[in-house]
Amino acid sequence: MLDSRSAPAATTSAPRAPAPGVMRSIVRGNRRMLAVALPLGTISEGVELLMPIVLGLIIDHGIVGGDLRLTILGALGLIGMRLLGVVLWAWVFLQTQKACMYERHRLRVGLTGAVLDPRSRTVRRPAGEVLSIATSDADKASDLMDLLPWVVPSLLAVLAAAAYLAAMDLWLGLAMLLGIAVMVVVIRVITPTLSARYDDQQSQAAEAAATATDLVHGLRVLQGLGVQSRARATYRRTSRAALGAALVNARYSGISSGLTTLVTGTMLAAVVVLAALRTLDGALSIGVLIAVVGVARYVMGMLQGLSGAPVWWAGMSTSARRVRDLYTDLGRSVDDPELGLGVLTVQRDERGDSGAVQGRRGAAGGLHLAQLSVADGEIVALACADAQDAESVIDAVNGRSEQGARIGEHPLSPEGRLGLRSDLLVEPHVVDLFDGTLREQLATRAPDGTAIEDDAWAGHALHAAGAEDLLRILPEGYDTRILDRGANLSGGQRQRIALARAVAADAPVLVLHDPTTAVDAVTEQNIAEALIAARRRTDRATLLVTRAPALLQEADRVVFMQDGEVLAEGPHNELMGHEGYREVVRR
Repeated sequence: MLDSRSAPAATTSAPRAPAPGVMRSIVRGNRRMLAVALPLGTISEGVELLMPIVLGLIIDHGIVGGDLRLTILGALGLIGMRLLGVVLWAWVFLQTQKACMYERHRLRVGLTGAVLDPRSRTVRRPAGEVLSIATSDADKASDLMDLLPWVVPSLLAVLAAAAYLAAMDLWLGLAMLLGIAVMVVVIRVITPTLSARYDDQQSQAAEAAATATDLVHGLRVLQGLGVQSRARATYRRTSRAALGAALVNARYSGISSGLTTLVTGTMLAAVVVLAALRTLDGALSIGVLIAVVGVARYVMGMLQGLSGAPVWWAGMSTSARRVRDLYTDLGRSVDDPELGLGVLTVQRDERGDSGAVQGRRGAAGGLHLAQLSVADGEIVALACADAQDAESVIDAVNGRSEQGARIGEHPLSPEGRLGLRSDLLVEPHVVDLFDGTLREQLATRAPDGTAIEDDAWAGHALHAAGAEDLLRILPEGYDTRILDRGANLSGGQRQRIALARAVAADAPVLVLHDPTTAVDAVTEQNIAEALIAARRRTDRATLLVTRAPALLQEADRVVFMQDGEVLAEGPHNELMGHEGYREVVRR
């Protein structure tokens, strides 16, 4: 669950528990493929390493020795080795790329599923930051499957090359090992700095994305206030901070690459010079010299590639940590079986274990809380003196906290609330509309079997929400496109469409949290009368969490709560004699 109203820092009420590492999960999920790909990749690199060595043997024993048959067979052998190496490399590359793409998809879908799952904890992060983690960071962390299949074989090949040089001449092997040791020290020193810089870069980029999302969401308000230039300046500052972090990261990455290239270049130059001197001294043959130069050239390419590994690893490890932290904030983990592709790809929606319901559902047995009950056929209003009391009730109804809430005889709990979503709809105070036509907005939760082509059901929902005038205001009526988050609507229009969407769902138990705060008093009175008439059914229970007098007046009874305790209960007119209730309603 996502609450984007808060500051960028992610906070949750529950303490964080250690979460499984994302990289470990990726490796564990692909261990069978890696068990085959790593040996074959090592063989492929070994073939590449052997080619200059075999060439040196052909020169010494075939060309210099005057053995034409050996020379021809050796040439054919080199061609065969090249073909074998290419085939193995192509297979390993194909498998690892498939694994990399699969892991990107798995992480993106898993994070999205965790955010949308009502059983997840509410996470207070900007929507832009969550989007950045679920896309950019998920993709970057998955690059581990692109890194391992060439880094491990390359390291083994480099060590094998050092062993070969040492076998040919001890000083050549020592020069190679010394260079490798220096490069390891350089990598060990600079990698923590690269990780910190990349973390700062990703954080700044996420903040820029969050700022952009907020500005787009509030575009109509900004235009109404005439502060577009100030909004642009705010985003420009955020974007410049992200750019600065990226440039700093690029600078350190360049320094890392430069240092490792300098070390490898110096090492290999020393190896070639030593080999040439040993050849002039007669200690090495011309074939061995050519083999050493070829091996040195091969190692140079490997080490240049490996020199970029610290930069790559810093980015991947930082992104993996950010993905893990978001899972932790949501109270989930990367290996949660309910967030697997096999589950999410067949899960229809959140209307219950049996999926969407065909046709109209019957009574669910009412809504029962510790402080009050709403029976089937009843419409109850809850007036809270403190907004925290209202939020506590909404959390209980949503099943986010264990407060003894029930739908009929079925308890509402963080573990079991998903199975009751077909009987319960909670429409929050904060309105979220998605990109699509007005008809598509209203049909979001409409029961299966609803005749979408016939607009009678939509007209009934709009009437109950006091929003029939939208058909005259919107240029294309039901086919008018509503932008993401209702960016092309006023606050009152957004709120009424969300209310109409809730009515169209025709849930057995409906909970509305302050559904009329963005409309005027006349519209609020019309909504109260039409909404109550629409929900007054013997198999429907409705709870209105509100302090709006019009809704309180139309409700069957009103429950007045203060500091978590019910102080009074009865019809609105009778409760107006209660001083505390009267003050709350007249605020």
